[in-house]
Amino acid sequence: MIFRLILLLLSLCFLILVIFQKKIRRWTKALLVLIAFALVLFTGFKYLIPLESAPKPTGDMVVFTDIVFYRYKSNIPEMSTHGDEREIPVKVWYPQNAKEKQQPLLIFSPGSFGIADSNETLFLELASRGYIVMSLNHPYHSFVSEMSDGKNIPINFEFIKSVMASQGSEDLPKTLELLNEWVDIRIADVNTVLEKILDPNIDNDYEKFIDVKRIVLSGHSLGGSAALAIGREKSEEISALVILEAPFVKDITGIDNDKYIFIDDEYPLAILHVYSDSLFDKLDEITTYEMNYRLMISENPMYVNKHLEGVGHIGLTDMALVSPIITNLIDNGLNKRQAPETLLELNGYVLKFLEKYNQ
Repeated sequence: MIFRLILLLLSLCFLILVIFQKKIRRWTKALLVLIAFALVLFTGFKYLIPLESAPKPTGDMVVFTDIVFYRYKSNIPEMSTHGDEREIPVKVWYPQNAKEKQQPLLIFSPGSFGIADSNETLFLELASRGYIVMSLNHPYHSFVSEMSDGKNIPINFEFIKSVMASQGSEDLPKTLELLNEWVDIRIADVNTVLEKILDPNIDNDYEKFIDVKRIVLSGHSLGGSAALAIGREKSEEISALVILEAPFVKDITGIDNDKYIFIDDEYPLAILHVYSDSLFDKLDEITTYEMNYRLMISENPMYVNKHLEGVGHIGLTDMALVSPIITNLIDNGLNKRQAPETLLELNGYVLKFLEKYNQ
């Protein structure tokens, strides 16, 4: 339901913005007001009367949810949430009757504006089969983050502008600078959670149930890039990775004319990389994804690549359950199938992969 509320609020913001816009022609403004009003009605209806049901988890275990919080000292003042500290809200999906030190863990980082619930269908499926799932909200990057003191931190508008401006940019140095800036924040957040779980201190009720020898990192888009970077750095502490369409940002070592240069070292862990129609047939054409293409054509069986056909980049998340129309607008019309069908296929790929690489 939080997705539906977010979309409704976005629609209302758009309507207000159009109403007070003075630098556009009268007929153009009238048309935009009409479109914005229609979006408010539509998203309001979707929020009050959900039409798309999420697939039910197929495991035997009853699943519960909770929220925990981790803090660390941030060296980026504008990213701090409490004084010089940065607090990370983490939503937890966990199975009933979890046993001490026996439950595998999946840590997830969502995409650019994403929230912890972004792939809840997958999280519920995994938790129903014994996994503990911890999915992060990234304050100032996630659309909204509720902190332990009840304060809500909205997404940073400058972050939105810089992400949008970077789309399709041919300025490789600037794009790389921004990617590293964004990914570094995600890496610090995920590393904090991972290190707290691995240290001997118990920070919350769920850490004691985790089998630290069966930890999987996961993420979508920007969050996936952070997971890939940590997996390379901490390959002895991670079992495998589940990535939803993300570049190997931290494997870029330089620029040669109009191409990025990547490290030659083989990736040390098993990866399930799931792609949509947004990128699957273009990996060899986009320099940011050269490492992805290298792993795709590799003969190493631990690099597992899957293509979800008839789906766009945002269609890899649960947002399509909330509003197929808006998701399809963002994905430029690439979502041509029902969201539950897509998410069930994604779940199947993940379960099969984890059965092999996280036992």
